[in-house]
Amino acid sequence: MFMKMKNLTLLKMKNLLLLLLFILNYSVYSQNNATDFTTEDCNGVTHNLFDSLDAGNVIVISWVMPCGPCATYTLPAYNAVQAFSSTHPGLVDFYLADDYANSSCASIANWAINYNMPNHTAFSSPAINMLDYGSPGMPKVVVLAGEDHTVLYNENDDKINYAAVEMAINNALALSFVPNIANSSIHVFPNPASKTLNITFTEENFINFKGLEIKNIYGKAIESYSFKNLQSYLDNLKIDISHLENGTYFLSFLSGKNKTVTKFVVLQ
Repeated sequence: MFMKMKNLTLLKMKNLLLLLLFILNYSVYSQNNATDFTTEDCNGVTHNLFDSLDAGNVIVISWVMPCGPCATYTLPAYNAVQAFSSTHPGLVDFYLADDYANSSCASIANWAINYNMPNHTAFSSPAINMLDYGSPGMPKVVVLAGEDHTVLYNENDDKINYAAVEMAINNALALSFVPNIANSSIHVFPNPASKTLNITFTEENFINFKGLEIKNIYGKAIESYSFKNLQSYLDNLKIDISHLENGTYFLSFLSGKNKTVTKFVVLQ
């Protein structure tokens, strides 16, 4: 009888240990891998996180509540992203997300401009949930990259610092596909362009074609075009750019898990 009770106790302890190990592994995994989302930003452009990561982008998300302390701790992450705008144009994106999606887009945009963070992609969407990355924070910053959708950085509040975010982005770029800028197989004309941008590409590039994306020199997404929206025009592809301000832009051609980036200039 004693041995039977002892064995039963050991079995319960073993099951409990296995359960704890499962919970621990699940917790680690959930914090080390990004959670996918598809949602519109404050300009009405649709973003799918995994598509962006698979295409070689590094995504830095900062959840904020529009307030002074949030700006203090968000600025190091923002400045780290801007440091890559010239060396890796169009590759590192700064997503500014309202913490609980209960602030208007206008308030987020005005707050960011007031605190010298103009080059961002703003969201007020419950699809981008900071609780997917552990404990909440105002702000909370994560750095995401790679085909495995890896979380390379995850910190809250005053633990956020420039050097650590910069290092995480460097590590993220090592995981990401580095695009071929101005690849000869993708042509845009005229360049400079004004009202319309024409795009031609080889049949090889058409294989696994997923879409196009236009970013400014700071890596902010301006326009996004899915294959579904473009497939009827692929033999004579033209994009209306009459609404773009004068400046330099990057057109990303997404094909499978590869991305080719071509630079063009707008002169209206």
